[in-house]
Amino acid sequence: MKVGPYWHIFPTYSEAKNAVWLDPQMLFHIIPKYMITGRNESELRVQFTNGSYLQLMGADNPDRLRGAGPLGAVLDEYDTMKEDVWPILQPVFRQNGGFAWFVGTPKGRQKLYDLKNLALSGNPEWGVWLLKASESGIISNEQLSNARATMPNALYGQEFECDFLQSEGGVFRGVRDAMDSAPKPPEHGHLYVCGVDLAKVTDYTVIVVYDRRDNKQVYQERIQTLEWPFQKQKIKAISVHFNNALVVLDATGLGDPIADDLIREKVPVQPFKITEISKKELIEKLSIWIEQKKLHMISTEESLLEFDNFSYEISSSGKIRYNAREGYHDDIIIAHALAAWELYDIPRGKPIAEPSRVRKELIKRLGSYTIDSDEIREECYDAV
Repeated sequence: MKVGPYWHIFPTYSEAKNAVWLDPQMLFHIIPKYMITGRNESELRVQFTNGSYLQLMGADNPDRLRGAGPLGAVLDEYDTMKEDVWPILQPVFRQNGGFAWFVGTPKGRQKLYDLKNLALSGNPEWGVWLLKASESGIISNEQLSNARATMPNALYGQEFECDFLQSEGGVFRGVRDAMDSAPKPPEHGHLYVCGVDLAKVTDYTVIVVYDRRDNKQVYQERIQTLEWPFQKQKIKAISVHFNNALVVLDATGLGDPIADDLIREKVPVQPFKITEISKKELIEKLSIWIEQKKLHMISTEESLLEFDNFSYEISSSGKIRYNAREGYHDDIIIAHALAAWELYDIPRGKPIAEPSRVRKELIKRLGSYTIDSDEIREECYDAV
């Protein structure tokens, strides 16, 4: 290897510093001390005994990578880097005969996916290596089993097994296969549940309805810029129409007083407070149920757009956060997740046969979340 400068580039400068320089198990743990002749923390640079040096870089501003002449570079978490990083660096390496390694966890079928296919096409300039957790031995089988049991298969496959998923975020798999239901009017004696995600101006209020007998979606509405009194009237009307369906409502922030108002109007409401933890639980149950086809959704262009553009990020502490990609909404997804939270796992082909038992369970559960009287709760279910 030639003597000269080498770079390890991260999407941001702070990532470079936190992941390699400050982590006691990384740079200064891996490289023997006798090989290091000096280090400059302000520039994140390590000097070696042979005259070469390694510098950690951030790609926050790709133009700052111009002008220098590294002989080699590692582009870490390449899928999350800006698109113009490699076009800036490629002429340098072609001129000086240097090399580049592109590493990271796949984020759907993006830049790493394209490079993998380029290598597999037989291009002699490129090679590809996949280090799967199940084969590396870095993580114990017990820990892998625990991770698999608590994560959607799609997410596990991407984060641990180098799977390149079709949707960028990789949160939902099998969405189109699960969209095999159709709008349907209420049927006598059936129990229904509504999932409601509230919004007023920028986002959308979404109402979805599922039949608890077979976990099939039968209704969906998406509204925007409608005043709260009219939204409450609409939610109440839909609940009444579907046999006084239980309404699982996002009661975060402004949703809390709306839930109280609906309860006073004898609507069977179960408020749900969405926090970072509860949102993770909501999304992961919905993801697993879609993948295992335990529920059946109505196919709409708006729904597909949201499911295809819903993503996640993993913090430095390992926490997973789910959100829509920038410029997209997640109101439909949250409404589905709220409804699915109150659906039962029904064996395929065996719909619920004891509506009275389910009715009692709903009333019992509703009582732990609301402040209205037993008499009001009973009246809410008179039509069931």
